[in-house]
Amino acid sequence: MNAFQLKIIAIVTMIIDHLGLFFFPHYIIFRLVGRLAFPLFAWLIANGAYHTHNIGKYLQRLYLFALLSQIPFMLPNRLIDPQFSDLNVLCTLYLGLCAIVLIQRTNNWAQWLLITVIFGSIAQLLQTDYGGFGVAVVVLFYVFYYNFKKLVIAQAILFFVPFILFGYLSDLIEPFGLISLIFIRLYNNQPGLGAKYLFYIFYPLQYIIFYLLLLGLLTKPI
Repeated sequence: MNAFQLKIIAIVTMIIDHLGLFFFPHYIIFRLVGRLAFPLFAWLIANGAYHTHNIGKYLQRLYLFALLSQIPFMLPNRLIDPQFSDLNVLCTLYLGLCAIVLIQRTNNWAQWLLITVIFGSIAQLLQTDYGGFGVAVVVLFYVFYYNFKKLVIAQAILFFVPFILFGYLSDLIEPFGLISLIFIRLYNNQPGLGAKYLFYIFYPLQYIIFYLLLLGLLTKPI
């Protein structure tokens, strides 16, 4: 399974997740399937950090599309929650990649942990989608990229421990995201079809479509 195929799986599961969020909130199966999306995108960021020829441009691209995606991200979410003010997931992925860039400059594990905590805290303060947890997922995919056994253990701890310790029962569906590791294990180290901007374009576009659909449903006469 190549990187492009993993990207397609991530996009499809993301769509399913958002269909559940916006249109079928009482059917948890949509959200369960959707848990695979973020870990796959997080892994793609780590994979890109290892294979990109220019990580500076990679950062710029993520930052630009994070900005462009914020208004589309807000539109449908504000329809279902007028107080919604989170930042979109590209902001989380961007902060994760920022952490990776700094981690690349040192071999000190303590500094890696400090870097992750700092950028995770920034994500929490800015209220990005997946917050500090999301930043940590990205970093762990990078740190244990070449050791799948340690990767599984690290991600399992990250996905389970916070919810067990703090009792966020409503978030206990999040560990279903670990199923994404099965697909990641099948990665054949090939990029596949070149579609660098596919996700960047589709991500904000889907929110515009969902917004228009929701607007139509909300204004439809009974």
